[in-house]
Amino acid sequence: MEKSITIIGGDLRQCYAVEYFRTLGWQTACWHLPEFPFHPDIYITDSLTNALEHSKLILAPAPLTRDGNNLYQSETIQALCPLDSLWAELTADHTFAAISLCDKHQQILAEKGCQVLTFGSSDFFAAENALLTAEGLLAEVIRYTPFSLSSANIALLGYGNCGSAVGRLFQPLCRGIYLLEQDAEKQKLAKTNHIFPITEKDLAQILPQCQILINTIPASVLEPAMLCLLHHSCHIFDIASAPYGFPADTTRKCLLPCFRLPGIPGRFSPVTAGELIGRTIERMT
Repeated sequence: MEKSITIIGGDLRQCYAVEYFRTLGWQTACWHLPEFPFHPDIYITDSLTNALEHSKLILAPAPLTRDGNNLYQSETIQALCPLDSLWAELTADHTFAAISLCDKHQQILAEKGCQVLTFGSSDFFAAENALLTAEGLLAEVIRYTPFSLSSANIALLGYGNCGSAVGRLFQPLCRGIYLLEQDAEKQKLAKTNHIFPITEKDLAQILPQCQILINTIPASVLEPAMLCLLHHSCHIFDIASAPYGFPADTTRKCLLPCFRLPGIPGRFSPVTAGELIGRTIERMT
């Protein structure tokens, strides 16, 4: 049976994903992807209706939206696509594939009768994507910090897929990594990787010693008073998904450089990240 997929919006990951599916022999279509030298076999359209009619399987961008109202698209695409316009075009025949979806969007799709494929929950995808995230984060840390990693201590918040990947990559390069993580099993795993688990009671002593703080938890973990304890030259890197770990005005309020870094794989490893999306969906379908 011939397979087909329509890929909409997003960054270069989407372009390499559509090329990956083409190499598998799938019928491919795309709508409002970034400028790219697509293979002639790929169907490109400016009509969302035509794009969605082409395939039952729809691949959404990552993230689905950045402003909460419009589909995430490349900055080169001038025409906004309100999410309401997308929902209106979808039918019960469609399967909507996305890395993740909030409860509100899942409810909307359920009411439309659409099947949902949230492939970000796949163990295979989560582990591989975490590695790409850690590599890109390393590039950003080197880019933005005025000191060497070898002279810095790191405070790491969270030891899930991304946190553990970050810990393994950064540990040989820095003075030490102090981990705030509540899960006892993850604490034990961190110890085997020469990372030092701490408790909230330790923060007052540890935070002043850290020149880098990396957050992987999509929630506020440190109270504002704790941020005042950070080293005067500390740089904060927030790689959590929305709602993130630190407010957007952290730099202004705390006088510490704070960088929100969503979508790292799409910016640093779009080829590998796009093919990873393709391989994951291929496995799941």
